[in-house]
Amino acid sequence: MKYSIRYRAVTFIGRIMCPRSTVEFEAGEPTEPGVIVCNHAAMRGPIMITLYYGRPHKNWIITYALDREKTANFAFHDFFVGKGRRIKWPWRFLSWIVKLILPNVLEQADPIAVYHDGRVIGTFKESVRALGDGYDIVVFGESPERYSEYVNRMQQGVVDLAALYYRRTGKRLAFYPAYVEKKNRKIKVAPPVIFDPDAPQAEQRKAVCDTISSEIDRMAREMKPHRPVPFLPDRWYKAYGEYEHDFDKYWQMIENGK
Repeated sequence: MKYSIRYRAVTFIGRIMCPRSTVEFEAGEPTEPGVIVCNHAAMRGPIMITLYYGRPHKNWIITYALDREKTANFAFHDFFVGKGRRIKWPWRFLSWIVKLILPNVLEQADPIAVYHDGRVIGTFKESVRALGDGYDIVVFGESPERYSEYVNRMQQGVVDLAALYYRRTGKRLAFYPAYVEKKNRKIKVAPPVIFDPDAPQAEQRKAVCDTISSEIDRMAREMKPHRPVPFLPDRWYKAYGEYEHDFDKYWQMIENGK
């Protein structure tokens, strides 16, 4: 693939921000593609995975970061916590700059767009095809609901991918909790959590996601001391606290352009 000048510039800056990191699989490198469920760590998670994960993979990217009609509003609320700003116009201007750059850069990495409505079935189908082609799927799946200082609870919808994958292939999908950390220059991947198609799906959604959050928290605590980088800063909760346990309403607010 021929990368754009913008993409090369961003990856160059990324390597300065996040020097070369090593990947450590606690149970050995997988022999089959799976889903890597990673902490976000602000922008550090996506940058470190994109630059240094090494295995063929496709990242799930929220559609608002790819949709040029909605990127500015998404950036205003999600990147700049605009609702909590006393003076808003500078942040709206920065969001417009993001709109001009971000979709073009992300598209170069050939991501899989993630929707928060009925179109998510397209996300799942594309992911199943990618898994069949030998790609890992990387998901930065934290919700706003806090779990520990190192990681939030995972959005349970990601587990529904495993149900479709099982129906299409007869294989049980493996979810690998992963913790990225800049100071230690480490991408650490825990043993897999295997989807059980014989268990009730609602039960599996909770069990898989609880285990992922727990394993990421464990790996973070076992690393050399470092400062946690939360998925969302404290100021986000001060401005958008009503959405911590109802993230769907947050996406509706962005979708409606408020």
